[in-house]
Amino acid sequence: MLLKAMADGVSLYLGHKVEAKDLACKGCLSDVVSISCRECKMRDCAFSKGLKYCSECTDSPCDLIKNFNNDGLPHHAEVLYNIRHQREIGIDAWAKEQEGRWRCPQCDASTDWYANKCHSCGADLSGHF
Repeated sequence: MLLKAMADGVSLYLGHKVEAKDLACKGCLSDVVSISCRECKMRDCAFSKGLKYCSECTDSPCDLIKNFNNDGLPHHAEVLYNIRHQREIGIDAWAKEQEGRWRCPQCDASTDWYANKCHSCGADLSGHF
């Protein structure tokens, strides 16, 4: 039900029908990316330069990154901060921080950016992110 609602929202955003199965994503470095990321110019740019992360690029932050960061979507608005933070502490330490951040403080279940309540225990997550 949640994936269906998400697919409907992405369909509106992209302007064409998206099925719930099209939202499957294992991250930018995988072969399984969501439909909204399959033609990602940032991903293509990093791969064309032989990089895994934009934080490795000497041209970053470029206009692609700045525009993405400032496109009005809340989960994009952290990109510039994340790039700087990755450079400061390294990718592995940053990833470890993120693993902790995206867990419910009550039951430790994984959660997501737009969750108001934990999908596992129902704990209130407002203000957690």
